[in-house]
Amino acid sequence: MKKYFFLSFVLAACSNSENNNTGNTLTEPDKPATEVEKKASSSGACNQLIFFQPGAEVEAKSYNASGEEVSSQHTKILDVKNEDGMAVAYVEGSDLQSGSDKPKVVNYSYKCDGNKIYFDVASMFRDAEKQKDATFESSLIEYPIDVKEGESLPDATGVMKAEKNGKKMEMKYHFINRKVEAKEDVTTPAGTWNCYKISHDTKVEMDIPGMNEQAKKMMEAMQGGMKTTTITWMAPDFGIVKMEMYMNGKLASRNEVVSFKK
Repeated sequence: MKKYFFLSFVLAACSNSENNNTGNTLTEPDKPATEVEKKASSSGACNQLIFFQPGAEVEAKSYNASGEEVSSQHTKILDVKNEDGMAVAYVEGSDLQSGSDKPKVVNYSYKCDGNKIYFDVASMFRDAEKQKDATFESSLIEYPIDVKEGESLPDATGVMKAEKNGKKMEMKYHFINRKVEAKEDVTTPAGTWNCYKISHDTKVEMDIPGMNEQAKKMMEAMQGGMKTTTITWMAPDFGIVKMEMYMNGKLASRNEVVSFKK
């Protein structure tokens, strides 16, 4: 579940352009901007993204390589506040696995200063009741808002530390070879958007105290022989509408927005 919430927003950057959405939407009449919205707007393009619009809801579905639905996700923006000059979106996300009738719910947040978006990966792990005896720490991952077709984006690296029952683990994740490949129209069940197609590779390093050298070598060999590539389609005034993940060049999973309301 958590990988879809994480990837469905933060693994891409966006730019200002015109949206051509013609799909399944529920919208309300325009309302006067609140002070929070004014502050977010004054800091840049934060409030253009649906993830910084209070009350907005997004439905997405995930599929395996064969096109079979494996889960559905519901995301609701609970609130957006101005904190220390940044727009901070507080989000509730639920994930329902196919064949299950009980969704899993997490709460997390995004930050935006008008130029970059910041995401605390560990925030997605801190509120689960089953993790009361665990602690999670993570450095913020940042992403630029304005991009251009053909642009190469800087690498992003984050560290997440976890401790449970006295056992510690550290994970470093590197998003490399980030590039804005093209600008193209993308259609999902929710509509059609003019998107930036952004790709990146992912490398993960794990450090588990107590792991013997043989286990470490096996893990390194496994990671070294696996290339993970993610392609994301970002609509500038919405957010990510579609994502595909490839393992060693073969499609492994797909996630796309199927409906939304503001």
